[in-house]
Amino acid sequence: MVRRTKADALTTRTELLDAAERVFSSNGVANTSMMQVAEAAGVTRGAIYHHFQNKLDLINALMDRVKLPVDEMLEEIVQAHQDNPLAILKARCFHIIHQVEHDPHMQALINILLHKCEYVDDALPIHLRHLGGRNACIEESCILLDEAKKKGLIGADLNSQAIVLGLFSLVDGLMYNWLLDKSLFDLNSTAKQAIECYFKGLQA
Repeated sequence: MVRRTKADALTTRTELLDAAERVFSSNGVANTSMMQVAEAAGVTRGAIYHHFQNKLDLINALMDRVKLPVDEMLEEIVQAHQDNPLAILKARCFHIIHQVEHDPHMQALINILLHKCEYVDDALPIHLRHLGGRNACIEESCILLDEAKKKGLIGADLNSQAIVLGLFSLVDGLMYNWLLDKSLFDLNSTAKQAIECYFKGLQA
């Protein structure tokens, strides 16, 4: 019996995640079985269940795979714009757009979450995690806007949550429509103009 190393196990896990990205993107989450992911990765049923309990576990792992690089970049953004909370928020928007356009793992994950995942039955926990991440991001963004009010960067009478929800709708809408048809518009230039216009409208 060949003894598998930690490196072998890590390679298999990565291959399974890559296969899950491809199959989920093609067939949707609800129409994909764990066995189909295993076959796409060229491994056995036992191998996939050794690494992942179910499809929810797979989706969580796909989210975790892109989370660390994003978190690291967010820290760099904060350091670069320490005295301007509005600039931090804008830079975060540009960063997620850049990641979706240029990072294949991020692009696949966002496409799955927006277009290939029915949030019912077994997929409901995926929806709840997605909501949890969104709500945390809304809270962080509202804090940045409240700081911007104190610094006089935006009008003090503006509703922070309303601004954030409008901004999220703008960014999510850009990603949603671009992933539907990438030939329709250039994501980076369109997002830059749209987001810049949105922030100009907030300035005091």
